[in-house]
Amino acid sequence: MDEKLLKRYREYARTDEAFAVLLVKKHFTEAKGHWVDAVSYRRYETSRDSMHFRFVLGGFFKRKIQPKYPPRSAYTNKGRFDEHAYYIMARAITWATAHTDIEEQKAEKIAPLQFEIKGIYYDKNKDSTGYFKDDAPPEIKALANNLYDRTNPLWDRAEQYINAPEFIYEVSEKLIIPAKS
Repeated sequence: MDEKLLKRYREYARTDEAFAVLLVKKHFTEAKGHWVDAVSYRRYETSRDSMHFRFVLGGFFKRKIQPKYPPRSAYTNKGRFDEHAYYIMARAITWATAHTDIEEQKAEKIAPLQFEIKGIYYDKNKDSTGYFKDDAPPEIKALANNLYDRTNPLWDRAEQYINAPEFIYEVSEKLIIPAKS
C-alpha cells in the first residue's frame, strides 16, 4: 500500500476542487470516459453544502491512460477482503492517473472539451409576506395577530408553518463549449 499516495489523496478529497469534480460528474453525461479538469471554481460561502458552487469551469480530457489497480488479494487478510481499504486505494490510484494523464495531454497541447456550470443559491421564501406560510390553516394564521402570546396550544402545530428562510441550490446553466479546430 502506498501511504504517501493515500495521504495526498485524502487531502485532495477534502478540497473544493474534489467537490467541483463531483458536481461536474453529477451534471454532465459527457464526463463518462473522460477525466474532469476543474480549472476555476467558486463555492457559495453561505452554504454548508460542499457541492454548492457559484460556477465551475474546466475541461474534459479523453482517458488515454488506464489506472492499474493492485490485486484484491493484496487487501485480503486471513480470508477477509478489506473492501474499504481497497476502494480508497483504487480512488487514490484513479486520482493520480487522472492528474498524470491530464498533465501529459496539456503538455501535448491537446484541447479539451470545455464546460461551464453556473449555480444559484436562494431563499425560496424571500418574497413571502406574513409570519406564517400561505398554506397555513386559518386558525394558525390568526396566531400572527398576537405573536407575543404563546399560551395557545395551537403554537405546537404552528411552528411548522413559520415563514422561515428556506435556501435552495440549483444548477441554473450548464454549457459544453466545443474545442476550437
